[in-house]
Amino acid sequence: MRISYILDAFGGGGKERRCLQVIQGLNKQGYNDIQVVIINNGVAYRELYETTAKIEIIDRKDKGLNLIQTAKALYALLKDFKPDIVQAWGLMSAGVTLLVKPFIKFMFMASYVADNYSPRGMNGIINVICNQVCEKIISNSKAGLKVYRTPASKAVLIYNGFNETRFNNLIDKEAKKKELGIKSKYVVAMVATFWKTKDWQCYIDTAKLMIKQRKDITFLAAGKGPQWDFYYNQINDDERKYIKMLGRRDDVDEIYQACDLSVLTSNHGEGVSNSIMESMAWGVPVIASNSGGTPEIIDDRVNGRLIDVQTPEGVSALISELIDQPDVLAKMSEKASQTVKDRFLLKRMTEEYIELYKSI
Repeated sequence: MRISYILDAFGGGGKERRCLQVIQGLNKQGYNDIQVVIINNGVAYRELYETTAKIEIIDRKDKGLNLIQTAKALYALLKDFKPDIVQAWGLMSAGVTLLVKPFIKFMFMASYVADNYSPRGMNGIINVICNQVCEKIISNSKAGLKVYRTPASKAVLIYNGFNETRFNNLIDKEAKKKELGIKSKYVVAMVATFWKTKDWQCYIDTAKLMIKQRKDITFLAAGKGPQWDFYYNQINDDERKYIKMLGRRDDVDEIYQACDLSVLTSNHGEGVSNSIMESMAWGVPVIASNSGGTPEIIDDRVNGRLIDVQTPEGVSALISELIDQPDVLAKMSEKASQTVKDRFLLKRMTEEYIELYKSI
C-alpha cells in the first residue's frame, strides 16, 4: 500500500499535526511507502524528517508557479511514486489534486474538514467537487462533516490521536516554571496560532483583567502567526511579569505540565482541536468556546468547561471558580486525562486509518 499525502504547506497547524501523527502511527505499524508532497515550502514540524516518508516540496510561491504549473509538478511526482491512495489535507491541495486525477489512476481521499466554518468562493466549489469525486472525506469532528455537507456515504469520522509515547516526557513542574520565569502559584496557558480564527483578544483581555484582581496567576501565550506582534504590543512592561508571550514552542508538552488550566477561545467552530486534546492528555482541564467539535471532547463540568458567553469577565470567572476549588480541579484533571486515554490515543487513530485504507 503506497500513500501520497498532499498538503498546501506543512505549517504549525492542527491539520499538519494530524498528518504527522498518521505518518508516525503508520511507520510504527510497519507501513513505510509514504510520500509527502508540500505545495508551498516550509516544514514547521521537524519530526516529519524523522519518519520514513519521502518528502517532496514543489515550492509554488517562491518559484512563482501558476495553478497549471503546480498541477504539472504534482503530476510528475505522483507518476514517479505510483501511489495507491492520494490524500489531500487542504482545500488548495485538494483542488490541485483534482486537476491531476483524470491523468493518473489512484484512490482519492480528502482530510481538509477540520473546522466548523462553511467554505465559500473557490474553496466552496472545490468542496462541492470533492463531495462528488472523492472516495472518502475524513473529518476530526461530527460538526465539521455537517457544516461541509459531506455525503453520508463518503463521510468518515476519525478523531485526533495523541502519541502515547509522549507520556514518557515527564518533567519537574517547578523546574519548568523557573525556566519560564514564573513565580506565581498558578499557571494558565493558551496554545494556538495567532490567526483571526482564534480569539486571542478575549484571552489577553481576560489575563489583563485577572492580574488586576490577583497576583497568583501567570498567563502564557504560546504560538506564532501574523497577529502575534499586534497582541504583544498590547501588553505593557508591568503586565509582562504575569502575561508571557512565548512565541512558537517545541516544548508544548512541557508547558502543559507546568500549567493548572488552559484556555482556547475561538472566533469560529473548531473541529476537535489538538490544543484541547494535548492539554487534556496531560491532565490540564480546558476552558473552551462551546462551538464546533469542542463539545465532542469536553464534557462540561466533568473534564473541562465550555464557554457559552465568550467575554473576559465570563472566562475570568470560570478560571477563578476552578482554581479556587482545588478538589473540583483535581477531579476534572483526572477525567480530562482519562478521556484522552479512552478515546484519543494515536494507536486507535492509526488503526482506524489502516482499516479505512484497506476498505477502499
